[in-house]
Amino acid sequence: MIDVEALAREIACRMSPDALLDAEDVAAMLKVTPRYVTEQYAGAPGFPGAIRLTGPDGRRSKPRWQRSDIAQWISSHRNGASKAGGRPRKPIF
Repeated sequence: MIDVEALAREIACRMSPDALLDAEDVAAMLKVTPRYVTEQYAGAPGFPGAIRLTGPDGRRSKPRWQRSDIAQWISSHRNGASKAGGRPRKPIF
């Protein structure tokens, strides 16, 4: 049986601009695999830095990204433009 209330809380939490998203959540936003997020995007210039929380045992968590940072990064790359510069792209007609 699915706990609908717990599912609704989880969805609401992830939709908050301050939510911390894991690689799976970011991958869903970008329509890529979680592995692609951690291996390609995470190290790319201009991609938001990961947040790694430290647990009570002193171990660091998996990388997390703030939803608002990812949304802003997506917006800045909407037309193939990046703040990092690079070679201009030819317009597609």
